[in-house]
Amino acid sequence: MEIRSTPGSNGLNTNSGKKADASQAPNVGSTAAPQANAESSTVTVTDSALKLLEVEKTLADMPSFDAEKVARIKQALSDGSYAINTDQIADKLIKFEQGLA
Repeated sequence: MEIRSTPGSNGLNTNSGKKADASQAPNVGSTAAPQANAESSTVTVTDSALKLLEVEKTLADMPSFDAEKVARIKQALSDGSYAINTDQIADKLIKFEQGLA
């Protein structure tokens, strides 16, 4: 299967981009007999779709949380040394609400 990059693709044009010929895909069914007159299908993959795949892979490789940070906060909460800045929390809530309007 061959994939070629097309510069300037915005992800909306289905007539340009990368094309993969489905007839070149491996046969995954062990009982399926090859067809003599199989139709060929073409799949178009845009640059935007490839970038989304890269982002998805990057996010999948990242840990879902920072275990060390969680342990530090948990320890601070249990020994009473965790300080909560209510003014900072209130300011961020106000900014968030203003951003919604």
